[in-house]
Amino acid sequence: MKIFLTLLKTNLNVFFGISALKYRFTKSKKRLWEPILVAFSILVGGGSILTMYVFLLLGLFIGGQSIGSPELVLTFSFMATQLIILIFGIFYVMSAFYFSNDMNILIPLPLKPRTILGVKFTTILISEYLIALPMLLPALIIYGLGSQMSALYWLKGFILILTAPVLPLIISAIFVIILMRFANIRRSKDLIVVIGSLFGVAAGIGINLITQSLPQGNEGEFIKGLVQNNSQLIQSIGRKFPPSLWATLGLSQHGLQGWAYFLLFVIVSLGLVVVFLWLSNRFFYKSYLAGQETRKKTKILSNEEMVRNAGKISSPVVSLFKREWRLYMRTPIYVVNGLVGMIMIPFFLVMPFFTKSGEMDEVLTFIKNPDNALIFVFIVLGIMIFGSSMNMISCTSLSREGNTFWISKMIPAPPGKQILSKLLHSNILSLAGQIIIAITAFFVWDIAIYRLIIIILIGGLANNLINILDLMVDVLRPKMEWNNPQEAIKQNLNVLFGVLISFFVIGLLGIITILMILANITEFWIYGALTSILVLLSIPSLYGLYALAGKKYSSIEV
Repeated sequence: MKIFLTLLKTNLNVFFGISALKYRFTKSKKRLWEPILVAFSILVGGGSILTMYVFLLLGLFIGGQSIGSPELVLTFSFMATQLIILIFGIFYVMSAFYFSNDMNILIPLPLKPRTILGVKFTTILISEYLIALPMLLPALIIYGLGSQMSALYWLKGFILILTAPVLPLIISAIFVIILMRFANIRRSKDLIVVIGSLFGVAAGIGINLITQSLPQGNEGEFIKGLVQNNSQLIQSIGRKFPPSLWATLGLSQHGLQGWAYFLLFVIVSLGLVVVFLWLSNRFFYKSYLAGQETRKKTKILSNEEMVRNAGKISSPVVSLFKREWRLYMRTPIYVVNGLVGMIMIPFFLVMPFFTKSGEMDEVLTFIKNPDNALIFVFIVLGIMIFGSSMNMISCTSLSREGNTFWISKMIPAPPGKQILSKLLHSNILSLAGQIIIAITAFFVWDIAIYRLIIIILIGGLANNLINILDLMVDVLRPKMEWNNPQEAIKQNLNVLFGVLISFFVIGLLGIITILMILANITEFWIYGALTSILVLLSIPSLYGLYALAGKKYSSIEV
């Protein structure tokens, strides 16, 4: 146990960067502004999302009370929390267990596999409480206060919050260990991650489709018809994911029945921990070491092919762009983070319009009104800029290279050309996201094609400016130290700065557009003004990026 705790302390220190943060904010006084900015951003962004979530839970509780099932708020919160952790836990577990840089150090040590994976699992579990606490605690408070529950309810609720992430994470870990035992890691990891990502996106879409399938206008009658007693609705939902039902009944039921469900939830969670540790000892080393074996592929070239390949000459920027593209595509975690927004944002834009609610009919009437067409076009432009800038590519361009950045420093190409290749890569992916959203707008909302072409051009200029500013941030403070690829994005403060830059550019363009509309400036003059502003802002920003790259590239340490 002492070895476990020591290793856990070290792993937590590395995972959360505790020592580095302590040094920066106590010794390096110049960076004291960072925690203040982070706290402010979390307070504003996270606070607004949490407020909307709390209102949703209050609505569920009040609606549940009206049909005799206030426990619905508990079932929803437990089910949503555990499904989110289950889906995304697969990526976190796979990245931490099999693709961490520190595994090459830990495996040769005289440690049992269950100790190493137990530490890794506990670290992931602690990080998942950042999701579980804000999702479960409001539901427990709303139900506990609204139903005037006893002190035992709060005790059981505290224990269930602590154990809620264990079950889905254990299932993810067991799935990954068994899968990796029979799959070659190096050969199959890309396919596995992509399939898993698509599964996660499909699950999210499926949940939305199920939600939309309720009979419109008669939701209350539908639920009342489903409920025959105080617990039937809870049971019908819980059958899809039984642990949420156990947690709900463990908290809401009194006497021995409530304690039985509570103990069932806890015992199953602990029992799966034992299974996980047993599988770790039995399969982990075999699957990990087998995955390190590679087979060299050789291809014999003919004389004609050798001459043809030797005669190919590309410009430095084109060659660097190809290198940037390959570096990005060979790591599926980066691809998934970059492409999910392109898929999900169009989906969320389209889905409300397939409902037959009165609110959506009013929105469609607003869109079809010629007097409002211009306003809606600029709303779509804002959505295009936001959706395509959320790929987190430009603000992590240097960070994603990590400890291989020394190669970029050794390449016989000036920093300006290297940074230009990164900008081209970011702009192409951003433009792809804009085109997907534009196609959605064309087919669903019937926006004139000439307007779509114009706002794609304006959006491309806006994303170019955003990507330039994001690259400047990443050049100034790249995150080069990380154990697995997820950390280069998920634990990179530059992503937060990138979001703030996107909001700033969108807000600036929005204010200028509103002022020009109020001043009765014609449509094409507005397009021209926005284009001119973006060009005037981009040119000095681009020169500033080149100068910054030339100054900072050689001083970046890995």
